[in-house]
Amino acid sequence: MAQEAARAGGVDVGGVGSRNPFSEPRYRMWWMASVVAGLGVGIQAVTVPLFVRDRVGEDERAIAIAAALICQTLPGAILVLVGGVVADRVERRRVLIRTYGVAAAVSLVYVVLAGADVRHVWPVFGLAAIVGSAGAFTNPARQAMMPQLVRPHQIQNGAIFGTLAFMATLQFGGPMLGGLSADVAGLPAAFALEVAMLVAAAVFFGRIETDRPVPTGRSVGADLVEGVRYVRGHASLLGILALTTVPGVLVMGPFAVTIVLMVQDEFGAADRWVGFLWGAFGAGIVVGSLLLSMVPLRRRGLLLASSLVFGPAFTLGYALAPGPVVGLGFLFLAGLTGPAIFVNFAVALLQEYAERVMMGRVMSMYGLAFTASVPFGYLQAGIQASLWGPRPTLLASSLLCVGVGVLAVAFLRPVTRLR
Repeated sequence: MAQEAARAGGVDVGGVGSRNPFSEPRYRMWWMASVVAGLGVGIQAVTVPLFVRDRVGEDERAIAIAAALICQTLPGAILVLVGGVVADRVERRRVLIRTYGVAAAVSLVYVVLAGADVRHVWPVFGLAAIVGSAGAFTNPARQAMMPQLVRPHQIQNGAIFGTLAFMATLQFGGPMLGGLSADVAGLPAAFALEVAMLVAAAVFFGRIETDRPVPTGRSVGADLVEGVRYVRGHASLLGILALTTVPGVLVMGPFAVTIVLMVQDEFGAADRWVGFLWGAFGAGIVVGSLLLSMVPLRRRGLLLASSLVFGPAFTLGYALAPGPVVGLGFLFLAGLTGPAIFVNFAVALLQEYAERVMMGRVMSMYGLAFTASVPFGYLQAGIQASLWGPRPTLLASSLLCVGVGVLAVAFLRPVTRLR
């Protein structure tokens, strides 16, 4: 059934020719825009938790950081399906210009708040909600744009290098820049750098010409229902989306909530180590993505499910690490064997096996599966960390993720059979 969907979408899964997506000029521009966008969003992954941490009591830090992260992800989860419909109805570069412009404006407000040393944290929750709402439209449009820029047999490597551009900079370059600039020049400078990156992303995406959507003649609600029915009718696509809910709850949520606490409370290290640890995790994603682009692998579905076992196994090592240097090594291996495989293959398989006219809606459901699950990860991690501390929180979440991965490898045949 998945193969039939791929043929219906005009995708030649077994196509021949150069697998190098950088041979396409528009893809090169899209890749550069994704790098800059990932840097901007990645900086915020460090700056906002640091802003919150310095303005609340010691006993309230974990809950306050988790609340800020929930405020950013929850609106995105609510709106992301609408964002997918919009991506199929509006020229995608126009969506990206507007949403990254909104994100840059919000970051400019953070510059003012940090520069004026405002001690209240309540503005963060509203600003985070605005950023999350914009992201609901940004991510489906950016991901759905890529298959229009490359040839069918370049889609997998296009997805891999797209992950390298966005996710790795989100996890690696951005947090590194954010942690270093906050530690050396202060939070206002870090937020200002974030503004510059987001504005540049809007400009770069605006220079990419893409196909204009063909009007369906239906309402937004009708298009949304059609997309949901389409995914429900394809077990492989539905299985991938189901697996996508796992990392948000059991990996990324706990990691994001506890990293500041691990650095300060468990490792007794300077703030720059927040960026270094994020960077090590992202570096594993970078290296893993490069390796995946070099060798075409046939059992991608099985590897996708297996990544939920191997990545969290190394996160266990990070949770038990005696210091930040050892933690760096385990996080690098966690990124290499977990997200590098999961994100690359999940995106590639969805983009290869979904019909082109459904691409925005399918990718929005992928975004929903992750975005809706992350707040639960933030919440459970915030509660656990407040009660027992960051190490037990990471241990419990990682062990549970390994168990889910084992079950997926053993029983989720619609996904594990995908080549």
